[in-house]
Amino acid sequence: MCAAPKVTPRPSPMVAIVDDDLAARRALSRMLRGASFRVAAFSSADELLDAFQDLRPACLVVDVALHGTSGPDLVDRLRSTRECPPVIFVTGRLDVVPSLKQRGLSDVPLLQKPFEPSALIGAIARALEDRETRNG
Repeated sequence: MCAAPKVTPRPSPMVAIVDDDLAARRALSRMLRGASFRVAAFSSADELLDAFQDLRPACLVVDVALHGTSGPDLVDRLRSTRECPPVIFVTGRLDVVPSLKQRGLSDVPLLQKPFEPSALIGAIARALEDRETRNG
């Protein structure tokens, strides 16, 4: 009798959350872990940038209005210096849409808080799918 070949399961994608609100970080982390994502959560853009090379997230969930380096500033910085993983912006305010368009970030999905877990999980799944399609 032949032994079946060992199948090494692919690890679930790493999603990095950047939100300066502790309650939001915790809720988003629970939500995404419940959907089988690996999660790393950061309170600032600088914290994420410090860990970025070791972490290599597959997707970022970023609050637009972070203290210090804003969400859009973080994305601009990542796009200019490194391969930027797909990003999903979250915000409590929709008045940020014009400024995102003006900065050339209208391609980044934006979810208004509060949102249904399925909306975020679906946005992440689409972002990862699009990335996989682009990278072959």
